[in-house]
Amino acid sequence: MQPLKITVQGDFWDCQIYRGRLYLWYTDGSIGVYNWDALVEETFKNRVDELVLQCAFTRGDYLYGNNFLPLFRDFDIKRALSNKFLRASDKDLSISSKKLKKFELSRQDNPVLELPTDTYIYGNTLFTLTDFGIYSASVHRNGMKFGVSTRPKKIWDCPLLSIKANRNALAMAGGDEGVFELHLDNYYGDLSELEKIDSRLYKVSSQHSSFVDWSFASLYSSSYVNSGFLAAFGWDKNQDTGKFERRFKKIIPDSIIFEKTGFSWGSQEKIYLANCNTIDVVKYVQSSVGSEDEGSAFQHLESINFDAIHGSIISGGIAYFGIIIEYENAISVLCSDDTLITFPEAVARWRVYPRSKRYENHLHVIYEDRLTVYSYNHDYFVDQAYKVKGIQYREKSAWASVTVNHLESA
Repeated sequence: MQPLKITVQGDFWDCQIYRGRLYLWYTDGSIGVYNWDALVEETFKNRVDELVLQCAFTRGDYLYGNNFLPLFRDFDIKRALSNKFLRASDKDLSISSKKLKKFELSRQDNPVLELPTDTYIYGNTLFTLTDFGIYSASVHRNGMKFGVSTRPKKIWDCPLLSIKANRNALAMAGGDEGVFELHLDNYYGDLSELEKIDSRLYKVSSQHSSFVDWSFASLYSSSYVNSGFLAAFGWDKNQDTGKFERRFKKIIPDSIIFEKTGFSWGSQEKIYLANCNTIDVVKYVQSSVGSEDEGSAFQHLESINFDAIHGSIISGGIAYFGIIIEYENAISVLCSDDTLITFPEAVARWRVYPRSKRYENHLHVIYEDRLTVYSYNHDYFVDQAYKVKGIQYREKSAWASVTVNHLESA
């Protein structure tokens, strides 16, 4: 199944989508905030089936969540919905700069002055990385002139490359400086084995890190310079309180995980390593690290052959709908239904949103003169328990609280 797509014309540097709003960083240094839900509905409601339009672009949680699960499991309904997606996939959905302007909530100068190295929105807060450090600013503001606070707070002055948030903590890649964790509230656990920089900031590893992501309670670091590695954490029961606490276990290089070298990346239960024309897939079982059965922590699932016609892989990522692979002049998606979709054009930046509540099916790609929002909807029809390409979907509530069942499954 081909993805649906919406093309937004303009010269963009970065993008984020959060709670119905699209945030666009322009190459001129300004930030625009747009009413994404209204833009999609009012622009395309007469051109695309309403249910398809919502599921694809504004409410990805409709099909993933449990609320409508009995309905969408019905064979006839699944077939009808699949046909609706197929018919909509060939639509030319485009938004001009003039049309975009009509849904603009605010346009302002970038409050941190420099164009960002990376951005992330979490808990109504925009975190911005630059060569001069990390900044935070409030967003999703109602009744305010600007959608992003004009008074950002500088958190730390270390130059950083990548940021991901989870469980009120930020995982940050700092290139030669290593991997760091910044906790946004009081941390209940034992990080005594890590280097403490201040009350909430810890250095996880000194090894080079180009970008980092969460693998449950652990962190997976990828590097363009050296090998990737897993910073393994686990949940141990505090004998005094009876509660489970997150604690650091060890650093595990990708050569141990895969018994070979290459470019690796990971998120949640999946870790991938590209070597020559093969991508190896490993399932990460967090609870096995440090146990008597530690060998079962990394379960080899499959070796995927792929065509390296577009050259060497320069970046990789994982979403529910599949594996994202960036080349010098193309970007490919190895979809969870085993199809391969390639866009043979150099990209400036791309993003996926697996931790969002409504946009987990989105792939945002910034090209030289436009942003394209791709919506992948095939994964709704894939058995999540057995898929190899992409993250296994789990209810968001299971991520938000630490339960025994969650810990065992992780």
